[in-house]
Amino acid sequence: MSEIIFVRHGQASFGEEDYDKLSKTGHRQAYLLGLKLKEFGLKFDKIICGGMVRHRETLEELQKNINLSNVIIDQRLNELNYQQLEECYCKVFRASAPSNSEEYHTFFPKLITAWAENKLPNLDESYQNFCNRINGCIDQNMSKAKKILMVSSGGPTSILTRRALNLSHFGTAEILNFTMNSSYSVFKIINDRLTLLQYNCTPHLDILEHQDLKTFI
Repeated sequence: MSEIIFVRHGQASFGEEDYDKLSKTGHRQAYLLGLKLKEFGLKFDKIICGGMVRHRETLEELQKNINLSNVIIDQRLNELNYQQLEECYCKVFRASAPSNSEEYHTFFPKLITAWAENKLPNLDESYQNFCNRINGCIDQNMSKAKKILMVSSGGPTSILTRRALNLSHFGTAEILNFTMNSSYSVFKIINDRLTLLQYNCTPHLDILEHQDLKTFI
């Protein structure tokens, strides 16, 4: 049965001019995850990484501790375009963009629901197309390998979790809100359906000296 270790990238550069790169904390998180995967002794038949800078930098940190050769870069694992979604939502619903973490967590389920219900016009990508490209990547690769490592983002994590658990749009947004940086989730095909075995795992950050490295944004 095919199994995926699905990694969210380390913390990106939130608040910086260029968000799409790891912060100092993000590099450290990903490096520690690589150490933990080495400790686990996992062997992967296939390694697939999204095409964004923060995805590739996360993979590079993992590779400092484990041998991950023959990496496939797959743009289908790229994140949703949050900036475009936020701008469109605020324009359509005459809302203000969130300015802090608390406002963001309240705002995001509304945004995802509006996107999923086709209430946000003139976007580069519809919600259904976003789901289709994530699931298409999963289905194509799970048919050809037993254990796969994928490095991607919180949005794709939420889409796979939604598929496995049949979540509402609100539930999908909550998964995206609370998937921690450098965490991994484990998905497996059981009885011909995608099943979630573990979610939001951070064993590399659970010891006391590393708990300050746990971040969501």
